[in-house]
Amino acid sequence: MSNSYEVVILNQRLVLKTENDENHVRHVTEYVNRVFDDIKGQAQNVSTQNIAILGALNIAEQMLLREENNKKIVTDWKNRLQNLLQSRL
Repeated sequence: MSNSYEVVILNQRLVLKTENDENHVRHVTEYVNRVFDDIKGQAQNVSTQNIAILGALNIAEQMLLREENNKKIVTDWKNRLQNLLQSRL
């Protein structure tokens, strides 16, 4: 079942339809607004469109870095487990 939530991002009211609950939507909205607010605080006279583009790039970069880090952690644990299993054989 899809839920609808009204959120405000960059002073724009938007209606989101999602399977997620209200707490998740609020958390995501607060995160996105924090990223945009950081950009607004660092650069004066930046258009809303440029704030949105820079924010999207920042969020994508953070996501990709975390994804790479998670892959390294999984690979490291797989290697550790494999070494542990081999040492017991």
